[in-house]
Amino acid sequence: TWLGRHVPRCVMRDLSKEVFRLHRKEESKLVMPCEQLYRASLLFIDISGFTKLSQMLDIESLSKSINSYFQKIVDEVTNHGGDILKFAGDAVFAEWRINFKPKSYRSTHSKEEKDAIDNCVERAAACGASVVAKCSDYPVFESGDTGSQISTLNVHCGVAFGSMAALHVGNDYNRREFLVLGETIDKVTKACDAATYGELMASPEVFDILQRSMQRGIFGIKSKKRNTEPIRIASRNQYIFDDKKQKRRQSFTRSKHRKSIPLKEYEVQFDKMDLTSLKYFQKILSFYVHPVVVSDETVRRHNRGDIEVTQERHRSEAELRSVYTLFIKPIIKSELQFDAKQNRKLFNVLNDTLNIVTSILDSFRGHLRQFIVDDKGVILIATFGLRGSTSPNMASERVLPAARTIQFALQNELGINNYIGGTLGKVYCGVVGGIKRHEFAVLGPSVNLSARLLSMPNHPGILVNNDVRQVAMKWGIFLPFPPLKAKGYTELVPVYQPITARESRWGKANPRFVGRKAEMNRVTTVAKQSALTTKSRTKMFFVWGESGSGKSDFLVQTVAQSRKAIVTLKKKVIVSRNIGTDGDALVPFSLFRSVFRDLLVESTIESNSSVISSRHGSRHDAVSLRERDWENESLSSLNSISSLVLTASAEKFEAICNELEAPRGFLQIVGYHLLGHSKKPTNAKDKAPIFDEIVDFMAKVFLHLTSNVDLTILALDDIHHTDNISWKVLQRIFETGENILFICGSRPISSRKLHVDEGYWTELQGLYRENDRFLEISIGPLSQSEIQEMTAIALSCKVKEVDIQLTKDIYAHTRGMPHFVSQVLENCKRKGLCERLENNKIGWRKGTKEIQFSTLDELLLQRIDDLDDFTRKTIRLAAVLGQSFTFVDIIEISRHILSITEEEEDDHYNNLLNSMNIAIEEGILDVLESTGEDVPNIRKDDNMSLSEFPDLSNEEKLDEATNLIQNSGTSYRFCHDTWRQKILSLVLDSYIRDIHIHAASAIELRIANMEDADYRTKMRLLRHQKASGNTSKSAQLSLDVGKSFVHLGLNSHSIHVYNSALSMWQSDSSNASSNASTNASTSSEATSIAGFTMHVIESLDQSDLVSIIKLQTAKGQALGTLSRKLESARAFENALEIFKEAPVSKEIKERSFLFPIYSGLFFLLKYGGMVEPSEELTYEHNLVTNFVEQTRLNGDPVHYSRSLAMQGEFYSRQGQYEDALVCHEKLKRVYNINAHSALVVEAYASDRSAQNFGISANCYYRLGNVKAALQLTDIVLYKMMPKMDLTNVHNSVVMIYPTLWILKEEKLPRKALLALDRFVFRPFDQHFGTKGKTFSLALFQPLKALFTALMYKQGMEKKIDDSIMSWALKDDSMIIGSNVDNSFANFGRCGSS
Repeated sequence: TWLGRHVPRCVMRDLSKEVFRLHRKEESKLVMPCEQLYRASLLFIDISGFTKLSQMLDIESLSKSINSYFQKIVDEVTNHGGDILKFAGDAVFAEWRINFKPKSYRSTHSKEEKDAIDNCVERAAACGASVVAKCSDYPVFESGDTGSQISTLNVHCGVAFGSMAALHVGNDYNRREFLVLGETIDKVTKACDAATYGELMASPEVFDILQRSMQRGIFGIKSKKRNTEPIRIASRNQYIFDDKKQKRRQSFTRSKHRKSIPLKEYEVQFDKMDLTSLKYFQKILSFYVHPVVVSDETVRRHNRGDIEVTQERHRSEAELRSVYTLFIKPIIKSELQFDAKQNRKLFNVLNDTLNIVTSILDSFRGHLRQFIVDDKGVILIATFGLRGSTSPNMASERVLPAARTIQFALQNELGINNYIGGTLGKVYCGVVGGIKRHEFAVLGPSVNLSARLLSMPNHPGILVNNDVRQVAMKWGIFLPFPPLKAKGYTELVPVYQPITARESRWGKANPRFVGRKAEMNRVTTVAKQSALTTKSRTKMFFVWGESGSGKSDFLVQTVAQSRKAIVTLKKKVIVSRNIGTDGDALVPFSLFRSVFRDLLVESTIESNSSVISSRHGSRHDAVSLRERDWENESLSSLNSISSLVLTASAEKFEAICNELEAPRGFLQIVGYHLLGHSKKPTNAKDKAPIFDEIVDFMAKVFLHLTSNVDLTILALDDIHHTDNISWKVLQRIFETGENILFICGSRPISSRKLHVDEGYWTELQGLYRENDRFLEISIGPLSQSEIQEMTAIALSCKVKEVDIQLTKDIYAHTRGMPHFVSQVLENCKRKGLCERLENNKIGWRKGTKEIQFSTLDELLLQRIDDLDDFTRKTIRLAAVLGQSFTFVDIIEISRHILSITEEEEDDHYNNLLNSMNIAIEEGILDVLESTGEDVPNIRKDDNMSLSEFPDLSNEEKLDEATNLIQNSGTSYRFCHDTWRQKILSLVLDSYIRDIHIHAASAIELRIANMEDADYRTKMRLLRHQKASGNTSKSAQLSLDVGKSFVHLGLNSHSIHVYNSALSMWQSDSSNASSNASTNASTSSEATSIAGFTMHVIESLDQSDLVSIIKLQTAKGQALGTLSRKLESARAFENALEIFKEAPVSKEIKERSFLFPIYSGLFFLLKYGGMVEPSEELTYEHNLVTNFVEQTRLNGDPVHYSRSLAMQGEFYSRQGQYEDALVCHEKLKRVYNINAHSALVVEAYASDRSAQNFGISANCYYRLGNVKAALQLTDIVLYKMMPKMDLTNVHNSVVMIYPTLWILKEEKLPRKALLALDRFVFRPFDQHFGTKGKTFSLALFQPLKALFTALMYKQGMEKKIDDSIMSWALKDDSMIIGSNVDNSFANFGRCGSS
């Protein structure tokens, strides 16, 4: 069979036995893993020169040269009766077995066995000697057999003997591998490594056997002393035996080895198989052969046996193509033991490893090239991009996601740590070997590099070369690693660590982390207990630490340790992480942007990696593994965060929301503003969402996403930045969730206030602490011994080698703060400040008596000064942009700041990218993630996309251009805030303002419609506008954002936004006050109003004064909505006072912006407490009079009608009904419902002008004019209400409320109830839902009950509804509340009455 030439003869024999057993129905199939113990001689032939050759010859000549050389080696092995086990790249393993099966792994040798051993060892040694004699210094010519010699191929060999285990691993449906294990492999590779070109080295055992079997010394060497190192037994110019024994060897060869005839024990009797058996044999044989070969088998079946045809086919199918290669190294102890159970455990692990890796590779359309167990450990080689398996974006969509999934699955399913090296490069792809024994292989420098990457020190898990990075930038982040020297590369090879956005955002655990063991173990213990306990109540750890204390590193290490501990317990765990940043406090639900993204992504990863391993080798387990829907589950499992979130997670999130019946507006608000989904947010005319419902549903979604795991860890660093709304969701999760552990990190509360409700915080500190659900950890300095350990790690020496004086000096200067210590040690390494002393300790270099700086600031300044000029400029710009920023911002702003011309743009781009990389290497910056934002035009030039990459195909050029563009969307952040603060301290204020101006402009240019921007973008823009000194734009954007928050019911957030905007002038006030105090200025300058000094107020221009008044007014309105009446009134009064004191106010003619202040104060007066009771009437009268006069002078009917309505209401409450009706007559002349209603609502939240009609109807009724009262009632109900916006339910209630009492007194209850139902009850249900809230809600049921009872009393109804009766019988049903009573008493009657 053609496929049979791709596998060892021993495999053919084992498979034929399986077929015959099944045919005779004697036994079942081979159960994986299937092992066999045996002894053999092993020959390892290592070839040198292929890598160089692959770079010199065309594909046809290369294929011919490679296989001509391999043919010679294959011929020697087969002629000497050997069986080629594997072609391992440019090496060959061959074996000669003895016929005696050992009773155990190591058994004693009988005389008959010794003869068999002598026989196989002599044959292996003779073969090796022949190979080095015939295949050394093999010339390679330019055109195969002709032309000038261009290179030389060489071999060096090792031979060993010993016990081994042959192992079949895999499954019975698509892939198997044949492995050979045992210390003999280590011995033969050691012997081969000891040989130089053209030499054959023997292991000590082989040398002793040959000495005994030949009865004389080899090369005249006689030794009774036991050898422990390999011995040279042949070379290209020396025979293995002396002359007398050489004749014996030749005779032995003639008698024992007839050319091309295999040994009898390997023969397969195909003539005894029926057609079914042959087909089955062909099927299971294909499991051992490379998939590319199997797929081509059908095409070539008509070709049989002709050597020239076979050689030509090998050449024609060989390719030189770009292939991705992955070397996967699971950390498995592969040594065989004396204990059979231990060996069986090893075999099961190897079997599980293969099944997991091949299943994942299948799902990502990759191929397993080989599975090897040798002296270097366990290695699996995978490829992507071979014939028939290419696809666009292969690196980002298949290769790296596959590598990540494999790493995750091996770690979490089998508990096996593993390392992966990945490369992309041109390689030889095709058959290597001879005519009758060959394998499909990939050969080339990039393949060797993949293997080389596995040996990198401090391997982080996955490493790739620059070629992979360049085509996969959109996948994630690539952190530079130290370059290496590799075979086939003339220069040092750049190496990168690919990490996901989550890892870059949070960081990876450091295996050399020092200290905090007790604290970490405390958290891990609680995590394990929670995971092992069903329905465990949610717990919260609060980790406090000053800046530089290592709080963030502690969280990273603790989370990693806890997760690993839970996985070890075979429990499922999901970890979600968030790091708070400046500005988060102003963004609603800011924390859950990353949390929901993590949960959506990790739930996919968990499902993809939950492989049912065939731990006991059963067929059932293998089939279970196969039946997983890997194609659908895995393809996007570890794709880039941006791609996953914006596509798969968006659909998943929406599906969850639909399943759980999300409240109105949730998808639009949370999906759009939080996760960046395409659903647009609601606007002011849409139905308003219910804030409490959204908070509850956020918690519900979180619990749904984490319901199928044993523990959810929510790790929240710098939680002091988290907004109040996010805290409310956390509170709901904490109170209702199970098997959840919060691990929160924060600066001490004394320095950073938490935005958490005081009541909840009190409960955490009290009840929950007592119940061990709230636990605290304080992170302090490290001890001196821990500093010594950090020093040893940094200086690559043992702890005991660190000089104590060095440790003491570092500890004294850093106070044990880990961040400062790490910076000091880094500086010591960079400056070469340490050396080995006379006492053999590592200490200060001679002449360096102490640390050459006294503070961290000085150290950081030194590091900054060492940077090149362009990098310093770049990081200064970055520091101004914020703790985190995008490369888009850097490009656009630096282009303007540095006046870059169009011709300089490409060089400028590359210089910026280089500066970013330098800052990363220096530990100043970290890479976050690809933002998916549009990039500036400088990388979108049509001419750029193809011309810059002359060595690539057109498709590859386009991919490269695309990757460069996508790289521009990368986000960065400062590794520590100390770096940013130090850099900022070096920048001039004017330069900072210029940067903020350009940053704001860049954002505005990128956003076509600011209303469509999400909250984060608006807050970024607002920050830049404020810092640039553009008070006018800042104030207007703050008002717009605050208004949208109010619409969502987020009044507290709107107040934060308004206060933030007002601080632009208040900070100036602080400076002015400071200067005034310093300069002993007058007391009037030190006087302030609402935080504004008189100096600032007197210097305001018109625009700033109007902005301040509007912000103060909006703040007062939001405070009033929250029932913070006195604060609301103070905000309004401060606005009037500021306007009164500002000199520029006299120049302002248009004063309509003041009118909402009068309206707000008038509203608040109804609740009392603003002024002394004896002064209230005068205060209100003056307020109303001023308001009417101001609006009359203004002439705008919207505001004038509102002031007249206010005056009419005031007179009505005082019982001056005639005066109230005079006001009403004036109002009717200026107010037009069609033209003015919406404008009044926009200015005053409700149509306060129209509400005067109901109040006036009540005035007529109080004066005894029933007819006029009823006429005005009909006008309100039938002419005005149908034109109102019924979604404004509060306005509707106030409009009709005075008329209801007229209808009651006139015995018209049905008319009243119909009006309530049409204009209040039904609109409320439709707009707010059954769980909705509005100020007047407490009146709904009493009013309904009242008019229903009246209808029953008047005989209009035969029965009162049971729901009304049951409500009326409740004790608290008649409690309305003082706020509602006081408010509605002004419209005719209090609710309680």
